[in-house]
Amino acid sequence: MNATGGKQLLPLSGADEATTESNSLNLLLFSVGGVSYGIDAEQVSEIADYEEEQTEGLFWFHEEIGYGDKTVSYSSPVIITIKSEAASTYRVIIDSMEDITAFAHDELTLFPALLEPFVLPRGFWGVLPRSGSMVLLLDFKRLLRERNCC
Repeated sequence: MNATGGKQLLPLSGADEATTESNSLNLLLFSVGGVSYGIDAEQVSEIADYEEEQTEGLFWFHEEIGYGDKTVSYSSPVIITIKSEAASTYRVIIDSMEDITAFAHDELTLFPALLEPFVLPRGFWGVLPRSGSMVLLLDFKRLLRERNCC
């Protein structure tokens, strides 16, 4: 059991020793509302079952990212706890967690400078072409900083 009462699904201390090589990045892959995302697994301290809890510091992914008025349903929600220096805990409910996999840096593409002012404040920093589609790469720590600054 974890501190929130949910069963911990996956120990993430090191997430396969973080990066297996200096030129790779371990990404936690998941999807929400049919869109694929990846985050640096090193940002995650815990993954736990979502058990219908509603507490301060717990956010639905689609609300954090701003899906607008689109209705989003979750088929297999889990809570990821993001490592943070802040006193409060930052926990996000994601859906359809797929895997934690290492990707070489040359497989990842940064957003062009023209798009950076629009995407960086929302936490997005790049894309990963994978299996004929694109995985949006997200930095929850940047998203948390943006949330706390404004």
